[in-house]
Amino acid sequence: MGIRKKQAAGFLCVLLLTAAVWGAADSVPPRKEAEASGAQTSETAAAKSAAPQTDPAGHSAMPALSRHAQAAPNTPQELAALETMEVAAENERLKLFVNRETAEIAVQEKDNGYVWFSNPPGRNEDPKASPLYKSELSAQVLLTYYNDKGQVNAFNSFDDSVAKQQFKLTQVENGIRVDYRIGNVKQSFPNIPKVIGKERFEQDILANIQDPDQRDDIKYKFRFDEKKQVYEVRKLQDYVAEEVSAVLEAAGYTAEDAAADNQANGAGGEAASEEPEFAVPVVYALDGDSLVVSVPAKELKANKSFPIASLQLLKFFGAADTGKQGYIFVPDGSGALIHLNNQKLHAEGYDLPIYGNDGAFDVKEKIQTNEASRLPVFGLKQNDHALVGIIEDGEAGASVAADISGRNDSYNTVGAKFQVTAMDYYTLSSGTKTSAVPMFQTGKYEGNLQVRYAFLSGDDADYTGMAAAYRTYLEGKYGLKPLQASSGSPFVLELEGAFRKQKSMLGIPYRSTETLTTFEEAQTIVGELKAAGVQNIDLRFVGWFNGGIRHGSPDDVEVTGALGGKKGLLKLSDYMKQNGFRFYPDAAFVEKYKGGKGAATLLDRSKAEVFAYNPVTHAKDTSKFSHYLLSPHRLPKQADGFLADYAKLGVPGLSLRDLGREVHSDFDPAHPVSRQDSLKASVQAMELLKNKTGSLMVEGGNAYSLPYADVIVDAPERSSRLNITDEEIPFFQIALHGYFDIAGAPYNMGGLQNPRLSMLKSLETGSAVYYQWFASDASKVKDTDYNHLYALNYKDWIGEAAELYKESNRVLAKVRNQVITAHSTLAPGVVRTTYANGLTVTINYNRAAVAVDGLQLQPQSYHVGGE
Repeated sequence: MGIRKKQAAGFLCVLLLTAAVWGAADSVPPRKEAEASGAQTSETAAAKSAAPQTDPAGHSAMPALSRHAQAAPNTPQELAALETMEVAAENERLKLFVNRETAEIAVQEKDNGYVWFSNPPGRNEDPKASPLYKSELSAQVLLTYYNDKGQVNAFNSFDDSVAKQQFKLTQVENGIRVDYRIGNVKQSFPNIPKVIGKERFEQDILANIQDPDQRDDIKYKFRFDEKKQVYEVRKLQDYVAEEVSAVLEAAGYTAEDAAADNQANGAGGEAASEEPEFAVPVVYALDGDSLVVSVPAKELKANKSFPIASLQLLKFFGAADTGKQGYIFVPDGSGALIHLNNQKLHAEGYDLPIYGNDGAFDVKEKIQTNEASRLPVFGLKQNDHALVGIIEDGEAGASVAADISGRNDSYNTVGAKFQVTAMDYYTLSSGTKTSAVPMFQTGKYEGNLQVRYAFLSGDDADYTGMAAAYRTYLEGKYGLKPLQASSGSPFVLELEGAFRKQKSMLGIPYRSTETLTTFEEAQTIVGELKAAGVQNIDLRFVGWFNGGIRHGSPDDVEVTGALGGKKGLLKLSDYMKQNGFRFYPDAAFVEKYKGGKGAATLLDRSKAEVFAYNPVTHAKDTSKFSHYLLSPHRLPKQADGFLADYAKLGVPGLSLRDLGREVHSDFDPAHPVSRQDSLKASVQAMELLKNKTGSLMVEGGNAYSLPYADVIVDAPERSSRLNITDEEIPFFQIALHGYFDIAGAPYNMGGLQNPRLSMLKSLETGSAVYYQWFASDASKVKDTDYNHLYALNYKDWIGEAAELYKESNRVLAKVRNQVITAHSTLAPGVVRTTYANGLTVTINYNRAAVAVDGLQLQPQSYHVGGE
């Protein structure tokens, strides 16, 4: 093993100096600042384990926590662990170390000397971890696989590779590669014959072994078949087989001899029984100020009988022990924090997929609906240091997994887990008997499974710093540009056009087209808003072609005549352009509302259909069909067909209902598409649509849609509020504000159920005012699939909407193109946002007045500072 050599006296000095600094740091109380971010405090165990109370906007009603915990260098134990490693790569910002005996790595920040370890140096003394979990603490890869019954089993790279010395390290550019052979890898000794004739065995092998004891030992390793007059090799352990092979080699017996004897005795074609064996390559490389960890998916190898289910990479990278203060950031919806050591052992660990669940799986029961994770990013803060992980390839098949100390070990962890092979059961029926047969995914993703880690310290080591680091990453990757300064923040208005309604005449059923807002009525509504003082409007018009809201296939566009036809649409478009407003007719490309032709296929070979779920039983309600999911294989043709007609209209904008918020696989064996490859198809479609239309409004805002979006609507405003989380944060908006016009849910349809609270949320996050309306009487949607739209008549809302817009625009207009530089919770239900131009907004979501930081805040009010 190559180990860095240092003088013993020098190392002792380092340890003594570090211990002195550590002791001094322990004697200094934590710094307290006005901007709190949720670092762990010394709450009582009972307070920690209780589910947090939240205000109407979802802010945790917990004491304000210090933004900065006390500084802490690496411990003597950590520095001692570093001494067992050698430098594998180095650049101006970072130094990568590797331990050649254990395959663990470490990364040192050169500007401050802090070291991050792939595996906790103190893991062997962990009082909580059992031997099994101590092995996991030493692993860099956790692998699960299926057996032939679809049952999941687990291996880890320490017990099942490193401890067996089944790994190899290779130097690569800017880093190092580790090739793990995981499992009970059977070694090959080709010069040991499976079957050999009696005469050949005695004359060509035994006669050439001089040592009689060794000769007897070799003879015992073979079983003599009296009837066939042959010797058959017994089942040998690897270390025994290695000894036998060496003796045979010394006797002059070669692999060619063994192959000839096997062939002569009918043993040449026998297939060895399969064992769960896997080849997993992991590459660590430095890239500027980041560590990039990748697995080339096409180089993953597994026996056909044991497909890989998932890979979890570096679960314990940067793991924080029970002595650390801080939190884990997870991308749940808008974002959430899990305080380190929060003692919520009654709650399940965090494990949610990026971009939500894959729609190509048949979910028969849905008990809980979680918010989608729109951004493939996570983070961990411990004391004055933090890391941020960005899943930059393979993210559509990935999830973020996080957990607290005390469950299986004494460490708080967060990392990425990748699904490699999907599995579902196909039910076979015969009379009264049924059986479930596992069906495995084909057409797996063959790119990289890749995570980029960046490192933060000091004032940047908090969730605002993590968001800034992610913003910088997006700037570099996609060339994003900040918004230009403008006179006002946009008022995002969504109008519902037409829909199909089931009717009957003389007992004969038929479907009619019902209008909710014609193009002429839309122009009237926009005009009324303008007259009320709203001078910057982005209009999203839903249900304008091919039958309305749940329209037919968009590859052939026919503007709905009942709304005013093509002439009416173009007149509305011209009106918007003349007034300097933006116009976004809406279209769905993934959701297929009419006919199953071209739909994606599930693993059980059925079509991918989406249904509503019964709110009481949580079971899928097959009487309430919503839509099919289009096969990603068909998406390019559909986008081309749409543009062939839409480009002729000359409308300079388009709203994408689904391409930016959902992505799914297709398990059709004829042309399977992995979820990551499906993402790439969506990206290609969005690029084409953007180039042809000029401006896109995107719903949801999944990360892959960001390079093409000008406006993001229905952006996440809350988290799933899982029991293990402690705080809800607007990470999505902190990362993206100033580069996109962002709106959450419509004020009159959002979860807050209070337009004023929605306005306060807009001030906190810099989000635009957003309303959803129609012009007709609400009775039109009664007893239809659109019952949920019953309260959207614009006349009930327009006055209040204009007033809220004018009030909020006094702030939002000043910060539209400003990034968010700080966000903190000052007290339960009281938050402060700071923008790059120095403007601050302090918001009291509580229903009672609050005095905080020298301010007297009335119920559900705000204060603007820094003007």
